Amino acid sequence: MSNEQQNKIVAFPLLKERLVEKATDHMQHKQFQEALPLFEQAYELDNKHHEILLGLVICHVELGDAGIAKELCEQMLKEDIGDYYHNLQMYLMVLIQLGHYHEGYVTLQAVIQEHKLPSEHAEQLYQLLEFCKNRMNQEQVIEEQTEEEQLEQFKSFTALDNIQDQLEWIHSLKTKRTEKQRFFLEQLFSSEAVHPIVKTVALKTVMEEEVDIDFMITKFGETKKVNALQLQRTTPYFFAEQVEAQLTEKLEHENPTLLQVAVEIWQRHLFITFPFLPGDNVKLWTEAVYAISLLMQGEESDAAVAEEDGSFSAAELRKAIKELKEIEEISFI
Repeated sequence: MSNEQQNKIVAFPLLKERLVEKATDHMQHKQFQEALPLFEQAYELDNKHHEILLGLVICHVELGDAGIAKELCEQMLKEDIGDYYHNLQMYLMVLIQLGHYHEGYVTLQAVIQEHKLPSEHAEQLYQLLEFCKNRMNQEQVIEEQTEEEQLEQFKSFTALDNIQDQLEWIHSLKTKRTEKQRFFLEQLFSSEAVHPIVKTVALKTVMEEEVDIDFMITKFGETKKVNALQLQRTTPYFFAEQVEAQLTEKLEHENPTLLQVAVEIWQRHLFITFPFLPGDNVKLWTEAVYAISLLMQGEESDAAVAEEDGSFSAAELRKAIKELKEIEEISFI
């Protein structure tokens, strides 16, 4: 085919619209992993389409890639794509998730000084301004804490009844303060009183900072030494990916709905138990996740049957299913 003929090739009619429609449907069902590549394909066709950019922002935020979401928000604001004040609110929410309170405060203060805020956005924007200001003040207090004060802070932290409040505090951690909050983090990672999800979020926050710090972390009666920088460079784990790949091979065509349930259960299990892995037997954990997925859907599962090739026993399978079930029961907070 000549270059001239290749240049005349165009995308299928309404391809962009179909991609956006399918991606939006996935997003509405909180299937962000499935929605993201569809939005990315649509973005290649039109990188100035507000709905596509907004979908990308939401997916990246939900999947923990707030840094990419920030860049996309900046693009929308800079190029005036979509409603400016709606984009501004989204941008501020991303900055808050990143813990960039000072940047959010300065940005919003400049907008308020230069423009009269529309009435439909004013209340929300002023609330965000006050929130950023309060967080900046709170971080200043944390910055100045001694080791003893951080230990007292930890006692107050664990006394919080609402785990969401604990998670909100964890999200405020920043790179330059990791060393100064090390005693607090050491207590958090070693205490059995702290919910495993809170520990995971705290550890991943430190990992994102790419700092070379060792911590002892305890979960479900097990303790191990981890290095935040090394963990950042070695995850995701090949074993975890192999289990998901085998689940996909097993269910993709036979029962895609069950596959979605299974993958979500497996990803939740890995997230809550992180940085501990359940083992290295891919077949065992594939069958265990498959079995618990059937049970969650109200279907029968025969966990007493071992693999014919002898890669695991029926007792090992039942134990793995039990572990999955126990983690699943504490996965929603």
